[in-house]
Amino acid sequence: MSDRRDANEASNSLVRFSHVSKSFRTARGRHQVALEDFSMSIPRGAIVGLLGPNGSGKTTALKSLLGLVRPDGGTIHAFGHPVPRDQHLVARRMGALIEGPAFTTSLTGERNLRLLGELHGTGRDAVADALELVGLTHAARRTYSGYSLGMKQRLGVAAALLSGPELLVLDEPMNGLDPEAVRDMRELLKRLRDERGMTVVVSSHILAEVELVCDWVTIVRHGRVICDSGIPELLARHSGHLVVRLADVASARTVLERHGHTVVEESGTAGLRVTTCTDGAEALRLLTAQGVYPDEVVLDAASLEDIYVTAIRDAARTAP
Repeated sequence: MSDRRDANEASNSLVRFSHVSKSFRTARGRHQVALEDFSMSIPRGAIVGLLGPNGSGKTTALKSLLGLVRPDGGTIHAFGHPVPRDQHLVARRMGALIEGPAFTTSLTGERNLRLLGELHGTGRDAVADALELVGLTHAARRTYSGYSLGMKQRLGVAAALLSGPELLVLDEPMNGLDPEAVRDMRELLKRLRDERGMTVVVSSHILAEVELVCDWVTIVRHGRVICDSGIPELLARHSGHLVVRLADVASARTVLERHGHTVVEESGTAGLRVTTCTDGAEALRLLTAQGVYPDEVVLDAASLEDIYVTAIRDAARTAP
């Protein structure tokens, strides 16, 4: 059964990292581990969020996929080809924006893309299509120096789209954007998935946006993957918090803790609350069975931020 499941996952994965390792030497000659036993999958046709603290190895992993970094060990397969050995076979099928866009400031957005298009062997139609996709047709003839940060990010995405890639890799595309620009980027990524059938990988620190736009999430800490899951399945496995407001806090605590629930008392302007971090329905049943009746009950569903923080803390606590 396990072999069959692994085969199904492999057939649905556009990219697979298996036990990849990568180390660097710092300027002071120290040994810096960037990736260690790094394994993750990128499902075909999904928007995948790559999450982790600064220095966790996210950018190194993306650069390894793109052939910009050569791993020390393990394997990476993209479109069924080993990378970097067959990079020449998959390069045109991938587009990327890594560590921010870089264009000639004195040229227009359109002219910048045309120059890049010549390198890709693409013509004006591809440039016009990319500009339309990212919503910059109206600013095509404006110089790059006059672009806002959000427009610069979108032009960077347009450059990554010139070759008509099947896989788009974006490193912090929402970094520094205002709320409107973040929303525009979110809608763009959804359009690329839904209208173009594109697979998108996004590294980001904006967890709320990742939850809104992504289908799959991979969480990385110290170069290791600590979570690799579909977001709906991940959220379903975490029941969130049941916030119970009542007068007899002591009795509620006794009942819940006796049955293994984690209870935290919180003081507020309206009195005390009891928060249980497990099954809310079960907690409520236990209380009423013992004659403890809440005045108010609120179920706070788990968010991706809750899951992320818990995963990072658990990994830190169990790390050797």
